[in-house]
Amino acid sequence: MSKQYLVIDNGAYNIKAGFSCENVSKPLKVSNAITRTKDGVIHIGNQFRTHSKDYTGIQIKRPFEQGNLTSWETEKPIWDYTLDQLSKTELDPSNVHLTLTETPFQLPQLSSNTDQIVFEEYEFGEYYRCIPASLVPFGVDESIISSDFTLVIDSGFNATWIVPVIYKKVHWEGVRKFPIGGNLLNGLLREVISFRHYDMSDDSILINTIKESTCFLAKDFNNVLRNKSRYECEFVLPDFKTTTTGFVKTKETKVPADTQLLTLYDERFTIPESFYHPEIVFDTNVATASNSMIQSTPIKNLTDLVVASIMSCPEITRPLLSANVCLSGGTTNLPNFKTRLETELRKELPQKWHVRVHDDYQRVSRDEIPWFGGINLTKDDVLDKISVSKKEYFEHGSNWCQKQFGFKNV
Repeated sequence: MSKQYLVIDNGAYNIKAGFSCENVSKPLKVSNAITRTKDGVIHIGNQFRTHSKDYTGIQIKRPFEQGNLTSWETEKPIWDYTLDQLSKTELDPSNVHLTLTETPFQLPQLSSNTDQIVFEEYEFGEYYRCIPASLVPFGVDESIISSDFTLVIDSGFNATWIVPVIYKKVHWEGVRKFPIGGNLLNGLLREVISFRHYDMSDDSILINTIKESTCFLAKDFNNVLRNKSRYECEFVLPDFKTTTTGFVKTKETKVPADTQLLTLYDERFTIPESFYHPEIVFDTNVATASNSMIQSTPIKNLTDLVVASIMSCPEITRPLLSANVCLSGGTTNLPNFKTRLETELRKELPQKWHVRVHDDYQRVSRDEIPWFGGINLTKDDVLDKISVSKKEYFEHGSNWCQKQFGFKNV
């Protein structure tokens, strides 16, 4: 029986998983959470979507805290559910090579816990652990994007990571973290809507739906703010008869007279604007809005960190990285994310440099590009040289994986 290759992009919001085979085009997406609905029923992964129509008051427990995988008690049932969904037949883990992603600069002890689960609980035969951004160069079209010099901006649920990848190896000195991701935007939106309109503190899934269907980044923030009345948007709230998730009302939409509508104006673009004006995060919080020290602190925004990341790389590679910026992660799906980033970077980088941001990967969505890169890596001979086998793990001890996979030249 030939060896099977399994790629798991273990995101804090969604797990993207799938086996490498001839006709593979999309991964299985599983919500990386255990949820409890109002009626007390506990659901693993995607089960709540089919078993429940009312998402209000749903309690969500995630195995990740601040981007770090801290709870294998929560993660293991979700992995079991994912593997059951992937393979209808009995899986022989000793014949499976696992490629797994983790957050950059994961605490070594937490990485060791993962290695232990992979080899001692699941008993996979071979294993390669890396960060999602390092797989992106393997997933891009090399006729459009240079896979040797790639600056990956991976904006996910917990944070946004800026990762320079030179000759398909992470240049660790250039890695930067921007602590704003989809989760924080949800929190800000929840605060503003609860203050201005309705209390939505228990409706995390509804808040996420509102963000994904109405929020966008302004191409010119001051101009859009001056004309904010043009950006009025009505969102139909769930009534559990006609809709269970809610949707954006258009001119053609006919709704009953008693429908609850949520009218949004500047919330649509001021919340995502925290990527470029992080002080917005502090302005919406009572404790920090009145703190003069915090208000006068110069806080780096996304552009500052991207420029700092490029400038910390070898001089000869800097213009090449600015011309090959690749977006990945679900939060980069916000409309105008690419356009605004290009505009801001052109202001800060030397005029003679090309600034090109790529977000179109030919039918591969931005949150799936690391998984797709991992699938391509399984077809590359280099994978055998960088992987660790179960035999090596037990021979050399639990620190062996950290020596092989850990962040090295920092």
